[in-house]
Amino acid sequence: MPLVTSTEILAHAEAECYGVGAFNAINMESAQAIFEAAEIERAPFILQVTQTTLGYTEPEELVALIKALAEKSTVPVALHLDHGRSFEKVMQFLRLGFTSVMIDGTLQEDGKSPRSYEENVAVTKKVVEAAHAVGVPVEGEIGMLGQIGEDLKGGEEALTDPDLAAQFVKETGVDILAVGVGTTHGLFKGRPIIRHDRLQEIDRKVDVPLVMHGSTGVPDEDVQLGIKEGIRKINYDTGIRIGFLEAVSAEMKKIEQEWAEADAAGKVRKYDIRRVLKPARAAMVESVRERMRTFLSSGQADKFPVRGRKVDEAKAAEKAREAAVAQVLE
Repeated sequence: MPLVTSTEILAHAEAECYGVGAFNAINMESAQAIFEAAEIERAPFILQVTQTTLGYTEPEELVALIKALAEKSTVPVALHLDHGRSFEKVMQFLRLGFTSVMIDGTLQEDGKSPRSYEENVAVTKKVVEAAHAVGVPVEGEIGMLGQIGEDLKGGEEALTDPDLAAQFVKETGVDILAVGVGTTHGLFKGRPIIRHDRLQEIDRKVDVPLVMHGSTGVPDEDVQLGIKEGIRKINYDTGIRIGFLEAVSAEMKKIEQEWAEADAAGKVRKYDIRRVLKPARAAMVESVRERMRTFLSSGQADKFPVRGRKVDEAKAAEKAREAAVAQVLE
């Protein structure tokens, strides 16, 4: 199936009231695992790559793999840049054929220093203008991610202001909005507090799909309540890493025991990288499948409008985007 845009997937999720998993891939095994899970669960999804992945692998190589997997896929998938930090970096990923991009204007290009609201609006608006010219939707962010304490002290200011969120969408023209309601990247200390009252107010004032970043460790009931309150895109990454590393660790313990036995018997040790990577990939598949069920997206691929004859239309749209990128951005 050809790549579709994130807004196409999220529009269907809005109509059917489910959440779309946005899963990060950094190598062949993680990409394969995400696609395999989606095929089994029959779930539309968003495959994400962060710009920090550039420090691990060349984007052209990873994108070629993802596009090959997408071509064989029978479920709808969008290819999304997660947390682009600059206009120039987002343009790089548009040229690679991404069908969705995020500009995170809350932080400077170093990913640490905060941008002012005015700076966030300026860089986000610039990205929106360029991406919309080639038919690609844009995710923006307002507010900051971060776990809030039991008494809400020290965390309240990081939450997204509903009125400011509405103003931000109007000023920038973003298609999707990431909001801060108590989630954080990585793992939580104890049980997270999700401000559903704040989320409900944002949803009342903002008319674009909302995004939950940092969903690993958020209780299922909070995730599903969030879906009812307007969350349509749900980012999931740390849980995939945990599945991978725990499987690698377990398999390495077995291998190390076999090596010790081989050494004691005077035999040659055996080395097979696949011995470790296969169970690690299987663990990632299960992690993603479990989240898809929690997000209520399982089975939704077969209801998606891009089926049969419309696949040709989607392919034509994909070629039109590529032609527009070549004409507008080069």
